[in-house]
Amino acid sequence: MSDGTKRDHQLLMLAATASIATALVLIAAKSVAWIMTGSVSMLASLVDSVMDSLASLINFFAIRFSLVPADEEHRFGHGKAEALAGLGQAIFIAGSSLFLIHQSVLKLLDPAPIEASMVGIGVMVLSIALTFGLLLIQRYVIRHTGSTAIEADSLHYLSDLAVNVGIIAVLAVSSFGWLWLDGAVGLAIALYILRSAWHIASESSQLLLDREMPGEVRNQISAIVSSHPDALGFHDLRTRLSGRTCFIQLHLDMDQNLTLRMAHDLADRIEMDIKKAFPGADVIIHLDPVAVGPKVPVEPPHA
Repeated sequence: MSDGTKRDHQLLMLAATASIATALVLIAAKSVAWIMTGSVSMLASLVDSVMDSLASLINFFAIRFSLVPADEEHRFGHGKAEALAGLGQAIFIAGSSLFLIHQSVLKLLDPAPIEASMVGIGVMVLSIALTFGLLLIQRYVIRHTGSTAIEADSLHYLSDLAVNVGIIAVLAVSSFGWLWLDGAVGLAIALYILRSAWHIASESSQLLLDREMPGEVRNQISAIVSSHPDALGFHDLRTRLSGRTCFIQLHLDMDQNLTLRMAHDLADRIEMDIKKAFPGADVIIHLDPVAVGPKVPVEPPHA
């Protein structure tokens, strides 16, 4: 295992472990706050944290599995485990949002005063601080590894920041008699969580369906090939992403008069440049002979 790969593995496990630890602390704190306040907005935040903890556990085991090297039965590795984890998260999140919609509607139909609001506000401030710290860790890991699972997990916690600010506002104004606001904010949170679940499910599904990588990636590959004067062009470029591994395939046009060694060396140079741009990429280049003008010089036979 290279030093870069080992570092990526350590970063991924750090982010997954930090996510689980943060979720467990928030579950404990929000459980106490919900019992003391009776706020459905606090319940929404608690349920969200429970779902986050389950999603983080799924991430933890999915990431460990995705890091297993390719074997006889999985020649392309186990990277798609991260996309499967994303689908699992989406299911949990969608389920929690439906539960919250039900609770919020009941609260709107029968509003009740919120008690011990200062306790709830204190817990929300703690939640914001812990969530912000976790997001800093996750952003760093995503920047260095490009993990789909960590990015999906980060989306949950990023939405939590906005949710927590909204709950603080509800708890602060509850004493002024705006009892309906608790149910309304809870319903808004539930709908926002449901939207996040749809986004995660859509992205994960596209990865499982081997969607082509973004246009800027394909343009970068095109620029790399064009930077080699002996390359006459390319076609049938295919790309896909499995976990953190890019799979890139293309047909390279070259002068049919080149020797096999010259053609092979050219393909090797292009492959190395692509791998420099996309570390860890799996690159396959098929050579296509093309008839051109005058015959080009060839290498002399080796002694």
